Amino acid sequence: MNRNFTNYQPGTNTTAPVPTAASTTGGPKKSVLIIAAIVVVAIVLVIVGVATKGGGEDTDGGASAIRTAHGPTTIIDGVPRGYTRDQAGAQTAAVNFIQAIGQTHQGRLDGAKLRELAVASDPTTALTTVLDSASGREESKGTVNGVPLIVTVTDFTQDSATVSEWGLGVSQAPLSADTDKVGILSVYSTTTVQLVWEGDDWKAKDWKFAPGPDLEEAQFPAADSPLAQQGAGGFYTFYVN
Repeated sequence: MNRNFTNYQPGTNTTAPVPTAASTTGGPKKSVLIIAAIVVVAIVLVIVGVATKGGGEDTDGGASAIRTAHGPTTIIDGVPRGYTRDQAGAQTAAVNFIQAIGQTHQGRLDGAKLRELAVASDPTTALTTVLDSASGREESKGTVNGVPLIVTVTDFTQDSATVSEWGLGVSQAPLSADTDKVGILSVYSTTTVQLVWEGDDWKAKDWKFAPGPDLEEAQFPAADSPLAQQGAGGFYTFYVN
């Protein structure tokens, strides 16, 4: 690189010689590099902006965006929504709906909101009865959690699905009002949820609950039992805090 030292005064200027614009070669090449750097920075800023916008921010009042393999894609006021239109999406929707019913019974989830967002437009009498009994409750001081163990899709089309969940219900509650001691109770049960594809999502239409079978009874299920069919290898549940 050729440099012009005309303006350089030895002994008076302690800084290094600075080449003038007229004497510097490679100017166009340097300009191209600067422009390329600006473009790269701009692209990075766009990517960061999109990623930030798509994060778990509130998008519609109480709605929060989330990302899971088969849904949900959002939770609105504690109600999961947005499932894939396949068996995996249906079984995940059913498990989350069962969890939501349990939370509604404990007064931790609004029954009217659950009905609005996760229930079909024409639910059966059985499901309506469950929703009515769960609505308007005060928050429970005890803890009741339903743990899904085996989930099977016993019937499926693109427009409807029947999902059976064999699970374990565990409760923790004070033994009496004048003691700090608590008791733990566990019960096995089977819940069957019929879903329909409505409003671009899986919605609950029918509900059936039965106690059991207990662990010993379930070890060798009958051929017509949902437990004899291939169970789901994985599913998602969400706690409402």
